[in-house]
Amino acid sequence: MSLTIEQMRADIAEVLQEPLGSIVDGGNLLDLGIDSIRIMALAERWSRPGARVEFDELAEYPELTHWWTIVSGRHAGTGEGEQQAREEA
Repeated sequence: MSLTIEQMRADIAEVLQEPLGSIVDGGNLLDLGIDSIRIMALAERWSRPGARVEFDELAEYPELTHWWTIVSGRHAGTGEGEQQAREEA
């Protein structure tokens, strides 16, 4: 299972106990009550399907759009980019 922005939105809504529609792409999740414990829980949850994301990255900019940029950039970077890096080494 690969992580999608829709799944991330649903997970955020679940941990905040907020309606799905309240999690907007560029909205500051601090305004909805996200805290360090919830951010750590999300980082742990998202690491299970293989997303490489760290607490510090999420805490720095608590916005879904930013978090998706991190996750999707790394997902796109697996495979070909890593293969090229190994060949250059």
